[in-house]
Amino acid sequence: MKAIMENKIKQLRITSGLTQRELSERAGINIRQIQKYEVGDPEIGKVSLKISVALADALGVKDLRELLNKSDNV
Repeated sequence: MKAIMENKIKQLRITSGLTQRELSERAGINIRQIQKYEVGDPEIGKVSLKISVALADALGVKDLRELLNKSDNV
């Protein structure tokens, strides 16, 4: 499930026309964390609910489940 969320974060960021820096600023998350989430760095562990909500808000995702959806339809 973790890899699905990472792929969705990158896909939604690109679809939204945001750079990693812009997403990090909107979500209030360090850009290195965004980069680690997108590549699936095993050292970051699980994404907290607080960070998931911040990412969803920054990406304009109304339903947090969209980040976990296996479908490519965003």
